[in-house]
Amino acid sequence: MKLDFRIPGKAGWLPMVVSLVAICHAAPPVKQDFRTEAFLIDHEGRSTRIELVAATRTSVRYRIPGSSKDMLDFVLKDGATVFVSEPRDFTEAMDLYRTRKYPEARARFVAVKERYRPIEGLEDSVSTLGAFYEMECLRKEGDLEGLAAALQTFTKGPLSREYQARQLELYVFWDAVRTKSWERLEALAKERSNMRLPGDQRAQIAYCQGLALENLGRPDEALISYNIAVTADAGASEEITRQAALRILGIYQRDPEVRAAMKTRTGGKEMTPPSAAGKLAAAAAMANLFQLSLGAGMPLPPEFREFYKPTDGK
Repeated sequence: MKLDFRIPGKAGWLPMVVSLVAICHAAPPVKQDFRTEAFLIDHEGRSTRIELVAATRTSVRYRIPGSSKDMLDFVLKDGATVFVSEPRDFTEAMDLYRTRKYPEARARFVAVKERYRPIEGLEDSVSTLGAFYEMECLRKEGDLEGLAAALQTFTKGPLSREYQARQLELYVFWDAVRTKSWERLEALAKERSNMRLPGDQRAQIAYCQGLALENLGRPDEALISYNIAVTADAGASEEITRQAALRILGIYQRDPEVRAAMKTRTGGKEMTPPSAAGKLAAAAAMANLFQLSLGAGMPLPPEFREFYKPTDGK
């Protein structure tokens, strides 16, 4: 994958040197020994390979490989493009992230964020993406305090992708979970209920709404939201579906009607009141599904094994 940074540029051949006196107010700061491969592309598509040393939205500082060690400054305008190859350390961090090794991935993203800070101002810069995925790792790890702290120093301006911008908005939900602001969280969820969203973001909203409803003493409504969280993206958001499934089992376990029905089981024969039969069936289905797939390697907690019915009858 490569990142294409759209920055205004000047017509004509690139690169061109601008007077240091004219550029000094706009030239970005330079981090000692930092450089990364990039291309300056003019409005006619002609490119020059460079070693990018620093950059903002309006200017770059660079060297020409193999020619001179002196740095050149260039003010970009009129549609030029800076094309930056995805660095290996970012690719490695993404590989860890996709394999759900979130603590290891987060450490790599933090390193990427700091290493590429000299070009942080570019659109969708590696530094900004590193900071974004650091926050996603924190969210998936359940570290909401860490997420809130990271968000305080995050600069969202360079991000251009709609999905990422919307995820930043969803952090408001997670902050309400962190502060246990249940009424506010329910209101936020209602505002988003009719929006068309990708499955994983829909799952986040449904799970947060379930937490709000459960803590407001409305467990039946919470069950609906938790079930949406489990199914919204077919279980792909493993950290959401796992927690939603456990919340569902917890609600059923605390249900007086379910508890009474469980006590009526005698000699292997179930004598279940009709009103509780559906709840017991739903709890058993969720326990089996957790054991089969939703746990993502985590065994069904012992307190919920009473709901589990192995398909082989054992």
